[in-house]
Amino acid sequence: MIQIGTPPATIDAPIEHLMACHRRIEQRLDTLVHAAGHLGKDRAVALNAIRTSLKFLDTSGMLHTKDEEESLFPRLRRSLSAAELAFVDSLEQQHGEAEAIYSELKDLVQLLGATGESSSELIERYLDCAKELRNFYGDHIKAEDEILTVLARRCLTGDEISEISSEMRTRRANAPDLSSVVVLRAGFDTIHKQIERPANRE
Repeated sequence: MIQIGTPPATIDAPIEHLMACHRRIEQRLDTLVHAAGHLGKDRAVALNAIRTSLKFLDTSGMLHTKDEEESLFPRLRRSLSAAELAFVDSLEQQHGEAEAIYSELKDLVQLLGATGESSSELIERYLDCAKELRNFYGDHIKAEDEILTVLARRCLTGDEISEISSEMRTRRANAPDLSSVVVLRAGFDTIHKQIERPANRE
């Protein structure tokens, strides 16, 4: 829902843009979890949904992390208290922890796609890892939405916000795979709805 007085989620409003990206990340994480229930009956649909979600996380998700670590966090650190600095440092550390879980998930997806049929044990391992990643990001995103955004709105000057916007644009202009993500994003709603429906069971 669009709220009156809320800046649009464009790169011109980088804090709102980062929060909007959180919602898209959450959608992909939900799809990664729900796809596990379709690997037995609707394998092709499930793998397509999984790979589409991973493609988004590998491109737009990666850019989102760089936006925070290279543009937002350094500017915030100039104005924060010791406790606030520790909070931002913990967020950056969590990015590394999430990447370790994500790397394991991608390895499992490779195994899922390597054969024409996946064992129930492999599907269970994939599901556990997808849930772990979603749960980890759930807490991380909540902290950023509720605390980091407040710090950003309090501390950043207009010039700093403009600088962040400019860096975000440059980052996307130089991203080689981003054009394909626009196409994937356009079709994601259909894929997401397919996965959201319960898998057919005997």
